[in-house]
Amino acid sequence: MFLNPLKWKPTIVIDSLFHKKRVIDYCIRKQVFPFPSIFQIQTVNSCNGNCPMCPNSQRMNNPVEIMPKTLFNKIIKEIVDNKIPHTMIYLYLQNEPFMDRDVLNKIRVIKELSKNKIRIGLVTNGTFLDSENINELRHLNIDLFTVSLDAYTKETYDKIRSGLDFSAISSNIDNLINQGYKGNLYIGFVKQKDNISELLEFKKYWKRKKISTDIFQINNRSGDLSDFNSLDINKDKVNTKRIRYRFIPHLTLQCDNPYTNFNILSNGNVILCCNDYHKKIILGNVASSSIKDIWNSSQYNEIRRLMSAQRYHLITVCKNCSIVSNNT
Repeated sequence: MFLNPLKWKPTIVIDSLFHKKRVIDYCIRKQVFPFPSIFQIQTVNSCNGNCPMCPNSQRMNNPVEIMPKTLFNKIIKEIVDNKIPHTMIYLYLQNEPFMDRDVLNKIRVIKELSKNKIRIGLVTNGTFLDSENINELRHLNIDLFTVSLDAYTKETYDKIRSGLDFSAISSNIDNLINQGYKGNLYIGFVKQKDNISELLEFKKYWKRKKISTDIFQINNRSGDLSDFNSLDINKDKVNTKRIRYRFIPHLTLQCDNPYTNFNILSNGNVILCCNDYHKKIILGNVASSSIKDIWNSSQYNEIRRLMSAQRYHLITVCKNCSIVSNNT
């Protein structure tokens, strides 16, 4: 999940341009930078939500697994030691990060080891924003903090975020604002059939509160979301983005992920894409290998080569993705 850079403060905009430059450089030189600059780290593999736009709602409950502190520290130390400018770490990946009760301490570890040079993002459904966590968040000032709400009314929220409490979470957001949270706060909205009629009111409501919103188009999670067609609002529209990329494949790339992003699960496994909920491609494990070795592996580079050639149909994670063209 990534935010609209037009709404970021200047330092984050510069970071975004740096990440895009890496992609453009690959298009020209066909050589990846030696280390990633964006990380998504899953410190716990669990979520308390049951949302139809997320494949987690269609899976059997797996045992809760929290990333060991030793593994987390190993990951952060390698990221810090490589000193890549404009590095961004999201402590969020296919989960509710606050299911890891130690997640805010992990943020402190990143800040301390990097001397506050690495930017941090967190995306939550807002359930665990109690007074204690809010007080801690006030002092952390996370660079990009998003609360996913996806609705303007309780009726719609109950359809989209089954099992969660709209009134309680709305109250939690108000408490966060009223208690003087100074970090970059965004309220998230994933556009789909059940909530699209509320989008305008949603944006107006949060604008009155002087809080930014981030609006996203639903995607099929690399083909792992079986109900996608019943949720998508654009399935019958011409995908102009796909057409554009088909005619200018050598000037740009449709997906930046393999050139900038590194996605680590709670057990240390590295997946190609944050949308790969079924773990179709495992590129290695950071418990037994370094980030750098996995990033520069022949398997990773072959995937990049295929993506650069727009041969998405040859990549298991990409061939059914609603974001990239699958008929190349």
